[in-house]
Parts: sequence; C-alpha cells; structure tokens
Amino acid sequence: MQPAQGCRLTDIEIVRMWFTPSTDHLQMTTKRRFAIALLGAFFWILIDQLTKAVFKHLLTPSEVVSLFGGSLLVLPTYNHGAFLSLGAEMSDATRNIVFIYGVLVMLVGLLVWLVRSPKLSRVEVAAIACILGGGLSNLLDRCFYDGRVFDFLNVGIGHLRTGVFNIADVGIMLGVALFFLRGVKRGPDLSSSPTI
Repeated sequence: MQPAQGCRLTDIEIVRMWFTPSTDHLQMTTKRRFAIALLGAFFWILIDQLTKAVFKHLLTPSEVVSLFGGSLLVLPTYNHGAFLSLGAEMSDATRNIVFIYGVLVMLVGLLVWLVRSPKLSRVEVAAIACILGGGLSNLLDRCFYDGRVFDFLNVGIGHLRTGVFNIADVGIMLGVALFFLRGVKRGPDLSSSPTI
C-alpha cells in the first residue's frame, strides 16, 4: 500500500522541522523532554559501555589495531584527563574535583535546564541527551576505574591525528555541535535591539 500523495516528508523537510525556530516547543511537555533526554542519554551510555567492554576484552593494553589504511587506530588506554587527555597533568585531588564533582554539577545543571525550560527545541533536547549520556558514561568510568576513563579510538591521516577518545566523547561533541548548529540557525535575537 502506497502512502497518500503529499504525506511523505523529504529529507529537507525533516531537517527544517528539527532546525526551524517554530512553536515546536509548545508540543514538548516537561515529561516528554525529560523522557526523550533520558532515553537518548541511556542510548549513549549503553553504546559507549558496550564498545568499551568489547575492546577491553579483545585487546591487550599495548595492542594497536590499524583500520582503513591507518585512518582509524584502536589502541586501548586509560586516561586520567578529559577529552584528548586535557587535564591529565593535574594532581589527583584537583582532577577529582574537576572531572568528577565539576562534571556532576554540569550534568545536574543540564537536567535542571531541561526541566525548567519549556521553550527548548527538539534539537536542543537531543543535544542535552548526547551530552548527558556521554558525560554520565565517562563519569561511570571515573567512579569504577580510579578516576580514569577508558579510551580506545584515534583517527587521522598520516601525522595529523586526534588524541585517543571513546564513544562517550563522540556523544559529548555531537551535543556541542547540535547546540552550535541550532544557535547558528536561530541567529541573534534582535527583538530587543533598539531600532535606528
């Protein structure tokens, strides 16, 4: 059975629906925003923890697997720092304050913002879900692995390479990118600007 003519959405219409400022926030109740964000966060936690378990099981700590002509390296390592080893040189006490308690405060802040902001768009809710999931998954690692996070991915071409990261980091970066794209698409708020 074919769908009725005019009932199918094109890819462009779907993108417009997600990114166009509209009254889409009116349809998103607090309960719905919360449920969508928690399901999305759970997805990122599940995928991240599963991939970490697989690579911990398959590879030894010093092993490096090269894929796609060296564009993707899988090299399991425990990282004391944040994304791309930022902050790895901090003292243990400072690192715990920043990467456990600081991250926890930021994640709680995101949840409060999610619950108390009725005008969040679908994209913003998805971005919050990505950041919550990635942040919580890395926080789980820090709690179970003596303040460390298990990282195993490295991408690049030749000597131009990223640091070692994991799927949780991908979720966090995707969330940040979605916020950025939403802000660019939305543009500056000129409604309160004086007219000339």
